[in-house]
Amino acid sequence: RVEADEISTPSVPPPSKTPSPVRTAAPPVRQEPPPSITSPSILALIGANLISLVGVLFLDWKLGDVMVLFWAESAVIGFWNVIKLAIVGKWAALFAAPFFVGHFGGFMAGHFMFIYYLFVRGIDAAGPEPGVRDALLEIFVPLWPALAALFISHGVSFFTNYLPRREYLGTDLKTQMGEPYKRIIVMHLTIILGGFLTMLLRTPAAALLLLIALKTATDLYAHRKEHAR
Repeated sequence: RVEADEISTPSVPPPSKTPSPVRTAAPPVRQEPPPSITSPSILALIGANLISLVGVLFLDWKLGDVMVLFWAESAVIGFWNVIKLAIVGKWAALFAAPFFVGHFGGFMAGHFMFIYYLFVRGIDAAGPEPGVRDALLEIFVPLWPALAALFISHGVSFFTNYLPRREYLGTDLKTQMGEPYKRIIVMHLTIILGGFLTMLLRTPAAALLLLIALKTATDLYAHRKEHAR
């Protein structure tokens, strides 16, 4: 008789345990500081706004000229935002960009009509309404150097902030489409309130200088906040 304890049972190795995946902590998010006051984008922004100051002091620009110039800066911002949409959305931007242009263009058109009839033509204007082509040429031709400076200013910001800082990372189409409105709404409220203030004051030149200073300060604040990621 074979005793039970004499029966040798083969040793079975314990089942191998699959090592659990090592959980690594997510890389920390690096906070980008806002551009310094001596950065190329800040200097370009200040320089572009100073051209409107030159126009008031030496070229006899009126309130309507300054208001139209500040309005036109919104179109410049919209142009550069279309390029950002192409970077963020790639092929999807073929559909997103036209939608943005239509929506943003409607917003711009409504604001321009408000500025034109209130600050350019004036509430008390009499006589026949000028033709669209003649009116636009009369408004924009004297402003082209300032418009070019604004376009260059936002281009400098694009090539020195948006691309090198890779601000497109972590941004989707919806966010990028809404980005210009944050800055433009604040800017539009500033220039409209400043325009009414200019109309109320008895010294229009001094009021225009105050309006330009107010708009420049708003631009600086919005620019630094936008590029602090």
